[in-house]
This record gives sequence, C-alpha cells and structure tokens, in this order.
Amino acid sequence: MSLKTYSDADLLSLLKTDDTLAFKELYDRYWYKMYSIALRKLNRKEVAEELAQELFVMLWQKRTTLRIINLNAFLQVSLKNLVIDYVRHHIQEEHYLDSIKQYFPLEIMSTSDMVYFNDLTEALQKALAELPEKTRQIFMLNRFERLTIREIAAQLNLSEKSIEYHLSRSTTYLRQHLRDYNAYGLTFLTFLLY
Repeated sequence: MSLKTYSDADLLSLLKTDDTLAFKELYDRYWYKMYSIALRKLNRKEVAEELAQELFVMLWQKRTTLRIINLNAFLQVSLKNLVIDYVRHHIQEEHYLDSIKQYFPLEIMSTSDMVYFNDLTEALQKALAELPEKTRQIFMLNRFERLTIREIAAQLNLSEKSIEYHLSRSTTYLRQHLRDYNAYGLTFLTFLLY
C-alpha cells in the first residue's frame, strides 16, 4: 500500500498508532528539506545530517504525545531549536578552550611544547565529547566557569549529590582517558581534574 497520496495529518494519525510505513513516508517527504535547512544554517554536511536525523528520532520517540497541526512548521521550529542548541554548545566549547590557554601562555612554549599542548587539548576535546551531555555540562560549569556545586545545582535544578556524582564520573573518565600525558599535561591535568 502506497502512502504517498496521504496528507500529513493522515500520516500523523497513523504514526500515533506506531505505523512504521507512515513514519517512513514522513521521513522520505521531509528529511532532505530539513537537512538542507540545517546545512544552509551551519554549512557543515555531517552536522546537518546528524541534526536532521535527530529531528526524526525525536518525532518517532514522541509520536504518541505530540499534537501537531502543521507538520512542516513543527519540523522547522524543532530543527531551528536543534541548530541553536548545537551552536550554543560549540560556542561554549570554544570559550572553554580559550580559558584553558590562559593557563599556558603560548609565547613561553617551545615548538614541541606547543605541539604537545595542542595534542593534549585535542585529546581533552575528544574525551569531553564522549561524556554524556549532562556530565560534560556539569564538568565544564565547575572546571571552566568555576561555579560551585551549589551554584550548578541551583542553575540546573538538580541536587548537590547529583552534581557531585557527575563531577566524580567526569574526572574519573578524563583521568583515565588522558593518563598518557605528562609535562605540561601533568600540570594542566592536575589543575583540571583535581
């Protein structure tokens, strides 16, 4: 049975009953458009693909609770929010990396030290990206923004015990992931992880 002639409203009704064919039709109908919008906004193909995919994962996961009148408008607004979150997150990461560099002035480093420091920074970025979103956010607020556990708990509306758990989890993971670094790395990691 072809669903190509069905309206968005009909497909959404079928989607609420867990109809995977209806989902596939909506996906085929809108995925490329959402990808193109994300690509225009971010100019990064792989990120645009990821955000468009994330949008449809969200649509499937919330299929029974969403009340959508205009699917095209809903998808565009949801995508806009995903793009904003992505940009906000990456601006924060750049800010954090800049704050790291202030502790290690580049003008006093030799070329090999700079290469080593850049490798360490790249390894840190990669390790941070592998942490769960909430754990990474809490670590960055504590270590780079220098917020206290109490301040983070208030800002994120979480218990202080929860913040302590995420900090312990992140520092343990980062210590293990970055254990091969020494020299500047040792100083930097001591500052960052203890």
